[in-house]
Amino acid sequence: MFGRLKRTGIAVAISLSALPSHATTLADALAQAYQTNPQLLAQQAALRATDEGVISARANLLPTLSQTLTVNRTTDYNTPKVSPSPLLPSRNPTTFWNHNTQLTIQLFDGGADRLGVEAARMTVLAGRQALRELEQVILFNTVQAFMNVRRDQQFVRLARNNVRVLGEQVRAAKDRFAVGEVTRTDVAQAEARLAAARSQLETNLGNLRFSESAYTAVVGTPPRDLRNPPPAPVLPNSADKAEAVALRKHPRIMQAQFNAKAAELTAQATTKNRHPTISGQLDYDFGARAGGNELSTDELSASIVGQWTLYQGGRLDSNRRRDVALLQQALSNVQQSGYLTRQGLRDAYTNWQVASASIQSNREQVRAAQVAFDGVREEAKLGARTTLDALDAEQELLSARSQLVTAIRDQYVAQYQVLAEMGLLTAEHLGLGVPIYNPDVNTAASNHQQLGILGDKRIKLLEKLKKRKGD
Repeated sequence: MFGRLKRTGIAVAISLSALPSHATTLADALAQAYQTNPQLLAQQAALRATDEGVISARANLLPTLSQTLTVNRTTDYNTPKVSPSPLLPSRNPTTFWNHNTQLTIQLFDGGADRLGVEAARMTVLAGRQALRELEQVILFNTVQAFMNVRRDQQFVRLARNNVRVLGEQVRAAKDRFAVGEVTRTDVAQAEARLAAARSQLETNLGNLRFSESAYTAVVGTPPRDLRNPPPAPVLPNSADKAEAVALRKHPRIMQAQFNAKAAELTAQATTKNRHPTISGQLDYDFGARAGGNELSTDELSASIVGQWTLYQGGRLDSNRRRDVALLQQALSNVQQSGYLTRQGLRDAYTNWQVASASIQSNREQVRAAQVAFDGVREEAKLGARTTLDALDAEQELLSARSQLVTAIRDQYVAQYQVLAEMGLLTAEHLGLGVPIYNPDVNTAASNHQQLGILGDKRIKLLEKLKKRKGD
């Protein structure tokens, strides 16, 4: 087992080394996060472990074959002592061996085990939805980290440009002060703004490092040369349409529904804990004295065993009340998941609409602020405006540009947030072009290992029975 884990680790390391050293597009970042994010890989492993619950539950319905070998050494103290020496007493010790083969199959248990199998299947389906929800979280965090890095990179460029412009204004103020056109106060105002701009640049650089760290945590490699993101996915033109899709497809709701069904089946199985259980047994025993040529025991027996529990110190009723309470909790979680999905969808849709509406006004604000700054700067050169007026106009232009950058980032992220709240932010829906994790592969392999002794015909028969039951 450890050797296999070691080989798996080597394979992962090789696959990581084969990935590009940096993600240049949003699709690259999403694909890399989907393939290598440790949270997602851990959830996939957890789902494979959950698959084994079905195998364990179904094992109760299959025959059990066991073998027992017993070796017994007996000394008969009733026989006369025969010993070559008084110091070495002997009582004629004899060694016997016995081999038992037992085949047991459950004939009746009130249906509790079959309900347990169905409950385990519902738990697996809930686990698959949990994996889908985590996949959406990872991909949305990737989009958010990608856009945060690009936003902060633009903030750094704006801050550097602001430092450059204010540096030119400081030099111009000093030149005008030298010829007596402005006072020392004007020079001090420009120098103060330049110092503040440098401080803001350092703040923006720090924020960029934070964003790069968050990007590395979710994607796996540091961001370098991030390209312009592609057009955002097309969304419904109304919140009601988006909500209708979310209520049908969001993994949060589907997971709660499967958990509720599993709790219901478990509660039904627990109510049958007072039913008798009937099983059939076939035993074959053979044994002999060690060194002997003839069997002293050679028996084949068949029996039917019935067993039922009448009293267990209150445990039976306690288990039933516990499972009924868990069912009530699961049903409440279904209702709560619907509330959370509606709220999340409405909030995301509102954020998208607000950001989209503000972009146009921010563009107009940038245009007007640019015109105002250019005019004030020229007027200041002619003495019609003060140095403070030019500094204020430049600050308004910087603020307008920063707001536009933020609005564009918020609109793009909000669109993917709406997609996530609709339950559609998955690698398969986005068409990332990477191998999609298929949980059916592990389930089929586990089923084949459990039922392989029965042959392929038995497996096909069980699948047909499942389909008929589902219909």
